[in-house]
Amino acid sequence: MTDINQILTSIKRKNSEEIQAYQEGFLLSPATKEALEQLTKLSEKYLKQPLSPEYIECLQLSDGFSLNGLNIYGTTEKLDPYFLPGIIQVNLAFWQEAFHRQYIYYGDESQYRLAFDINNKKYVCLDQNKHRELQFFDSFGQLLNAVIIEARILNPLPFFG
Repeated sequence: MTDINQILTSIKRKNSEEIQAYQEGFLLSPATKEALEQLTKLSEKYLKQPLSPEYIECLQLSDGFSLNGLNIYGTTEKLDPYFLPGIIQVNLAFWQEAFHRQYIYYGDESQYRLAFDINNKKYVCLDQNKHRELQFFDSFGQLLNAVIIEARILNPLPFFG
């Protein structure tokens, strides 16, 4: 089973490498306690689902991030230092179309969407263009790890757990 802490350690290592090479990294400030409390309330109100505890752990490291084409949505929309959608706003926009209402979207990559299938109670990697379910997972961490490996987001890859 994939451990979210191993993934976050790999992400922190990559951020440090980018700081050394480019004088700036991709990680943002951690989500504040207040922002996480507000996100919990908004998730209950609009999404009618709790968010993944592993996703919340990601937000405690960085309030969303963008790395080599992988975007993990933040508590709210960010414009600086780069554009990053907020998870509630992105889902409400997607939910304008009936097909998308069965998913909670946590992030995207050029080929994939990282989501939770509300009906099946599983995390799912969706084809970005065809909206096809490619693979199901028991946890957000397993989904995130699979997308990192498949899309070769980190170099070297973290592990193949």
